[in-house]
Amino acid sequence: MAAVPRAMAQAMEQHLQQHDWFNALSPEHRKLAAATTQLARFFADSFIARRGELSEYWVGVHEGLIKLAVYNVDGRSSTLSGVPEGGWCGEGSVIKREPRRYDVIAVRASQILLVPADTFHRLMAESLPFNAFVIRQLNERMGQFIATVQNERLLDVDARVAQAIAQLFHPMLYPRTSKVLELSQEEIGLLTGLSRQRVNQAMRRLAELGLVEISYQSIRVVDLDGLRAFGMASL
Repeated sequence: MAAVPRAMAQAMEQHLQQHDWFNALSPEHRKLAAATTQLARFFADSFIARRGELSEYWVGVHEGLIKLAVYNVDGRSSTLSGVPEGGWCGEGSVIKREPRRYDVIAVRASQILLVPADTFHRLMAESLPFNAFVIRQLNERMGQFIATVQNERLLDVDARVAQAIAQLFHPMLYPRTSKVLELSQEEIGLLTGLSRQRVNQAMRRLAELGLVEISYQSIRVVDLDGLRAFGMASL
């Protein structure tokens, strides 16, 4: 991929400085990442990457919210994870240079950072700090996916909603998540695979328990530890 003009690379460097892995790189590798990374805008419900396509980019959320999901031929879906602002995904498929195994979809209008696979592999080959970040990322993501499967199979709906919100608060994967989530109940439904009406019922219960406060198009997490523990006692 051809390098972008210097002014665009400088603007990209300012974007990437908001991400810890970039700041840990050597000056040479920061220059490489800034010169080759793209910033793309996607509308809500649009596909950022499709299942079965070659994994050409490592995907980061600069602004917005995305989800990783699998759809079958009948249109039914299973959401694997939501990824908020500051999060990255897709490193496993990029490492193996294999077709992506899930769809990456914008839950709302989002600005997405796309690090080319060739840049990603060069950083993996030459940068110990980048390697350390990716290994931690893979480990934390695996734990998150295992928890998601467990939650879908064993928890009731209210607890699944609680866990879907709590998962957005992960200091390693999503360091920029704040206690006030600009997250609508419709968007929670997209992250959990539940209807807006059922999410509304679950959110009212969580609010009654003092775990969250609900406002228009936003949720304030009052008791994060309580939210994480909700419904988990039976496991």
